[in-house]
Amino acid sequence: MGAVNIFRLSALLLAGGQGSRLGGRDKGLMPWRGEPIAARLTALITGVASEVLISCNRNQDIYQQWADQVILDDEPDFPGPLAGILAGLRACNGTHLLVVPCDMPQVDAELLLLLVDQARSLPAKVCLVRAGEQWQPLLTVIPSALLPDLQLAWSLGQRSPLRWLLNQPHAIVQLDLDDPRLCNANTPAQWLMES
Repeated sequence: MGAVNIFRLSALLLAGGQGSRLGGRDKGLMPWRGEPIAARLTALITGVASEVLISCNRNQDIYQQWADQVILDDEPDFPGPLAGILAGLRACNGTHLLVVPCDMPQVDAELLLLLVDQARSLPAKVCLVRAGEQWQPLLTVIPSALLPDLQLAWSLGQRSPLRWLLNQPHAIVQLDLDDPRLCNANTPAQWLMES
């Protein structure tokens, strides 16, 4: 009798940045269609994951209402998204970690399910999203078993999520270049369109 493939998904919302293009505002708390974007995105990921983690480096008391666990980077001064992913892999209970950035407000359940289904069918691989030829490295599913590799890469100075992810066995969810679900909202004007 063969081994049973267990797939248990945790999810990580990346909200730990310093919001430099937003004048220092906390991007995860920016309003989107009448609610903080963190509330909208965690509601989405709750539909596909058994555990919700939020990586944030400030306003932890606010984020706690949407998370099973709030996690902080191990290093001060906003060391970047790979630090949040590393903390998420250390904290998660799942066999896989779905990573969703807080600056992609138009992500929908259909796209998350597509990514998760790909990961379930290829459990040993990182699953990445690419739009045309542009990678979206912060929307991904990572096997938890890759934690030791990421810890080593981090200790050796790796800080690029894309570089580290592409160095792993990976599968690709290919989307059109102009897929609106992948629009990054990084400036006040982009947030005001839907606030």
